[in-house]
Parts: sequence; structure tokens; C-alpha cells
Amino acid sequence: MENAIVELLKPVTLNKENCSPLVFESGTVLKVVMQTPEGLLVSNDNNFNFMISLKDKNDIWREI
Repeated sequence: MENAIVELLKPVTLNKENCSPLVFESGTVLKVVMQTPEGLLVSNDNNFNFMISLKDKNDIWREI
């Protein structure tokens, strides 16, 4: 699945202590950087990487 593209079906909010939350809106398109047994490492246009869970496929995100 590396080099695949995914689309967010629902908004994703990333929270980190002492930082403003990052919100990725539904419809956001992300590049898959790497697949792990539990999820996908994805990247946006600004090269910000984060993990999405494989169990959320077709609920939070979908492959396009």
C-alpha cells in the first residue's frame, strides 16, 4: 500500500500537550508513506506525518 493515496471521510484532530490541536478536515487527501501492522503512516502536502489505524478503513478514511 506504500505510495497509495487516502482520503479522510471524517475530520481527524491531533492533540499534543501544550500545543494547539491540528485538524484535518474530511476530504483531505494524504499520501501513504509506510504501512505498519496496525496502521498507515500518512503525510500531507506540508510533509507532516501521522498514523491512521487500519481498523478505521472505510469509516475514518478510504483508499483512492
